[in-house]
Amino acid sequence: KATAKARAAMQLEWHRLRRVESPDGTLGCWDESSVMEWGNVRRAARKANKLVNVVLVFGIVVEKNFELDASDARRKYKGRAVFQGNHVKDQDGNWAIFAELGSSPATMEAARAADAYGLFPGHAVQQSDAEQAYTQAWLRGTETWIRLPKDQWPDSWKGMDDPVCPLKLALYGHPDSGTDWEQHATDHVVSQGFQPVDGWPSCFWHPRLKLFLVIYV
Repeated sequence: KATAKARAAMQLEWHRLRRVESPDGTLGCWDESSVMEWGNVRRAARKANKLVNVVLVFGIVVEKNFELDASDARRKYKGRAVFQGNHVKDQDGNWAIFAELGSSPATMEAARAADAYGLFPGHAVQQSDAEQAYTQAWLRGTETWIRLPKDQWPDSWKGMDDPVCPLKLALYGHPDSGTDWEQHATDHVVSQGFQPVDGWPSCFWHPRLKLFLVIYV
């Protein structure tokens, strides 16, 4: 909070999450237009005998490549808004229980196999980063409402006591986000002709293109 560049990096992250595109084409990692007082959400859930969760989304900032000279463009602040996964409560104030199915990340051997395959004559290796990968997928499971830091409240929230809004997309910190995104990524690459490699999680083969794909988050 004492560093202007750090504040700007964090605000950029909030802006990006508000503008991220959902699979259905709508914008926003969460739906601020559906804001309600948590007390009302809780009472409605109890009345309907429905399970809902509530959690804080908060910001963290790191300085990447801190060891470089201050004038180096690669040294910069990066903000990230994070789901507080260790403090999730339900409508009755109980600790939330997650499926915790866990994702199946690719192994180091898979990465080495990709490198080796790419070194064959006439072959090549390419690497690409998926920006804000988790937020490409819907958040599945229990309906989840989030609290935002007060300095991120829209003007329309002013005067509210404990405003919350529904979380739409998988967000960093949620115990099941990795699983949700992994399923989303698998469904997409399979639809493009890739086939999962038996026994090698998050690895795919395209028989027509002879392309070996490793996905890692």
